[in-house]
Amino acid sequence: MDTHGDRTTPDTPSAGLDVRIEATNFGPIEHAAVDLRPLTVFVGPSNTGKTYFAVLIYALYRVLEGFRQLPVPFHRWYQHWPSSELGRPATAETGLRRIELQELLDKLDADPTSVRMSDVPERARDAVRTFLMDPETLRVEIKGELMRCFDVESVSDLVRLPGRWKEMGIALKVNEEDRNLWDLRAGFSESGVTADSRMEDDVVLFPGAGRESRLTPRIRNQLRRWIANHEDRELQIEAFFEELVLTGGLPGGADRGDAYYLPAARSGIMQGHRVIASSLVKRSTRAGLERFPELPTFSGVMADFMQQLILYEEKGKWGNGSMKELAARLEEEALAGQIGIRRPTSGGYPEFVYRPRGSKQDVRLTRASSMVSELAPVVLFLRGTVGPGDTVVIEEPEAHLHPAAQTRMAVALARLVRAGVRVVVTTHSDWLLKEIGNLMRAGALQEAGRPPVDEGPPSALQRDEVGIWLFHEKGPASGSTVEEIPFDSIEGVDPPDYEEVAETLYNRSADLQNQLDDAAKGGGRGSE
Repeated sequence: MDTHGDRTTPDTPSAGLDVRIEATNFGPIEHAAVDLRPLTVFVGPSNTGKTYFAVLIYALYRVLEGFRQLPVPFHRWYQHWPSSELGRPATAETGLRRIELQELLDKLDADPTSVRMSDVPERARDAVRTFLMDPETLRVEIKGELMRCFDVESVSDLVRLPGRWKEMGIALKVNEEDRNLWDLRAGFSESGVTADSRMEDDVVLFPGAGRESRLTPRIRNQLRRWIANHEDRELQIEAFFEELVLTGGLPGGADRGDAYYLPAARSGIMQGHRVIASSLVKRSTRAGLERFPELPTFSGVMADFMQQLILYEEKGKWGNGSMKELAARLEEEALAGQIGIRRPTSGGYPEFVYRPRGSKQDVRLTRASSMVSELAPVVLFLRGTVGPGDTVVIEEPEAHLHPAAQTRMAVALARLVRAGVRVVVTTHSDWLLKEIGNLMRAGALQEAGRPPVDEGPPSALQRDEVGIWLFHEKGPASGSTVEEIPFDSIEGVDPPDYEEVAETLYNRSADLQNQLDDAAKGGGRGSE
């Protein structure tokens, strides 16, 4: 565990859980299967699907509100439960025996963290699966979120080779210690969208809900009173669920994390977000709609990012803890200055400014370098938005950065992981990858009992915390596939195409130098 500021944070996000996401015939991707790690990095040529897959991760995270031991927050699905189902007379099909619930309560009393799905009465267990992973609800939610995030009118626009329908598939699987907890699959074809899911009996219902937790005692006390006051010999499953919902009982466990997406071209967005926001508000009036009948739209990831900026408040999830410290480090080491906020006294949208180190003068981002505008949202999100347990997706964190600043960005990403944030990035930067390799070597030193001397928050990375995934095409007519690039203690993390480019450049420079030498000696073609 690492402690920074006023909050203790986990060493790694979603510790103990293995999350695997697959996609088939999805945009430019023919097939991809990626294991999410605390730090997941996508590399490869342009137009091979790195951003597609990153957006897919974000969309699935939003649908499921996280990748945890239980698939979805209970309250999210409760709103879809037909109200007519509640309050029905108990029957042999819908009822639970009082003794069954009493046995469940006894197990909660003994140790809430050991209560598994298999401990729930069979009738309730079947209903829980339907409740949490209703196929129709999943189908609607996944379809809608993909269309929103990618800004498409139909999921058919996401299928590889449009016009030649070949079923697109998406799958997500969550394991813990080699045990499958739950998984879901969605298929997209000309006939429509399908969704299916499965949840194992071994899943823990209240992971992390220790004896001092406020959650499980409240559940126990509420259910005790409910059972004692209920006159029916058989208790309704629906009422059992309703009580758990009212007490916030399912799912228990770790705090719910949020997901944030920092798209490419952040510098332009930061410089123009106030103008964009003000224009959108003007157009949202009746007169504006009549004047501009066809409004262009943002993708969901861009709209979410813009909304975070417009509604930005510098309070942060964890007060003056680890995230603010990391933001300050990034400002000091990469920006050589600070990002500030101006708000009009009459209200309105925030304006973000930059103050160079040693200066008392603020510089508007429109007059600052593109490097400052590019890093500003990263600093702002760390300072006031992101917290341990969250997932952050950053496209091209190296954009507009000097090579030295790119290596510092790699360190910042590693420190985010150490603070308990799951990080997903797309990159073309060899400098970023080389520094990640160094941080993995530092992790190997730690494992060997000789931790490197390091200043500031911990940044060493263990080998199993990092996944570097190469997106590449097999041939001109094929879609891209994905494979993991292994870490080598000598070479570090080295995509094969980077080495080919370096070799081509070297050979060309050597050939040109040879020609120059020949020309200097009079042996060039001009002397023949």
